[in-house]
Amino acid sequence: MELRALCGLGGRSPAAAEAGLPRTVYGVVIEVEDRLIGMGRLIGDGGCFVQVTDIAVHPDWQGCGWGRRIVAALMSWADAELPSGCYISLIADAGAERLYEKAGFRYRTGMARTVP
Repeated sequence: MELRALCGLGGRSPAAAEAGLPRTVYGVVIEVEDRLIGMGRLIGDGGCFVQVTDIAVHPDWQGCGWGRRIVAALMSWADAELPSGCYISLIADAGAERLYEKAGFRYRTGMARTVP
């Protein structure tokens, strides 16, 4: 939750994190000297649909290629473990499009809402 907030991804309540994290299909964390500096997750049903989420790199470590490595690790796992045809989606923050385009993602029109 702290890393999300530091990276401007918005905080989550402890109850939301407690409910959501165990439903991770696959996750990646990067630690340097026991300090969390990066993370990313795949969430979804693990068969038909997964979504890339929570890609975050601590501000002190941004611009060093860690985000690219996190996405590459997630996609490597997905390509090896998920069934053919599984739809992988994401919602990118403005400015992050290039990171995901390098991993093979293409722009699509989408819509979203949050629970009030």
